[in-house]
Amino acid sequence: PSLSFCSISNYNIFHNRSITRWMRNIQLAFFSILIAVFQGIYQKQGAAPDAAEAKPFLHGFNFWAWVLIFLQAGGGLLVAAVIKYADNVLKGLATGVSVVVATSCSTILFGTPLTTQFMAGASMILGSVYLFSNNLPLVCSPKQKEDSEMIAPMLPK
Repeated sequence: PSLSFCSISNYNIFHNRSITRWMRNIQLAFFSILIAVFQGIYQKQGAAPDAAEAKPFLHGFNFWAWVLIFLQAGGGLLVAAVIKYADNVLKGLATGVSVVVATSCSTILFGTPLTTQFMAGASMILGSVYLFSNNLPLVCSPKQKEDSEMIAPMLPK
């Protein structure tokens, strides 16, 4: 229920046309910046006086840390593109498929065992993707057919 609520409120935030997308991004980033500033102040107060000067700001960042940073940034841009050009149902399906693909790759590469629960969940995810992405014939009563014709323009082609 909470994931559905978050998806709906996120959809409303990003599809409200009264505020530009850049202004919405600034509003959302403001809280992250605020938390980061308070965390930096808190850590600086608790540190020894010479400890902060001995290490540079990006101490410990190696090549792989930067690769992960760019991957996360690219993932964020992909999520923004999905939200802009698709709907929340498609975003949820893409998230489910990504979990299935990542776990399958982990099984192949690292020998991670698959459980029965995962196989059942993966089957449900892949089945829902198939049902969502294919135009299946409608078999329903005349009243249901009338209702479905009203919502047909909202369904993906």
